[in-house]
Amino acid sequence: MKYKEVYSSRSVAQMIGTGSHQLIDTWAAQYQHFGVKGLEIRHTSQNYRGQFKLQVLNWRKEHDETYQNTAIHFKIATPSLICTWQKRFDEGGLDALFTKRGRPPMNKLPKKPVKYTSSELSELERLRLENRQLHIENDYLKKVEALARRKDAQRKKNGPSSKS
Repeated sequence: MKYKEVYSSRSVAQMIGTGSHQLIDTWAAQYQHFGVKGLEIRHTSQNYRGQFKLQVLNWRKEHDETYQNTAIHFKIATPSLICTWQKRFDEGGLDALFTKRGRPPMNKLPKKPVKYTSSELSELERLRLENRQLHIENDYLKKVEALARRKDAQRKKNGPSSKS
């Protein structure tokens, strides 16, 4: 690369304001191997299969290669993606490479209606009745408390009573 004869990747990174000389090295390697196509921005996100991810990680380990060289070998645009696969594999094992991205599909089977036995039905009815009674009792207590507060506020407003 001709730029390396005059500039280091660090100085180029400072000149263009990327903050990372490694990014410059990645761009240079991609350009060297793939030409201008290697620098094009890709808008579609590639969805790699678990078997391919495993193949990439095995190749990298067998050849003791960097993420960047592995990405170039397998024509993967982002070397950090391989690093992510490695971390997932290290933390979650083989299954972590085969999990799909995004939200899992919703279960399309309709829910079966729940069937109760007669003893469960009577228990359910008893609990519903008890729940209703508790709601009524709770509402009643709230009203009593509100009336007591209103009377208290009224007494404070009118001042101390003169009754003895």
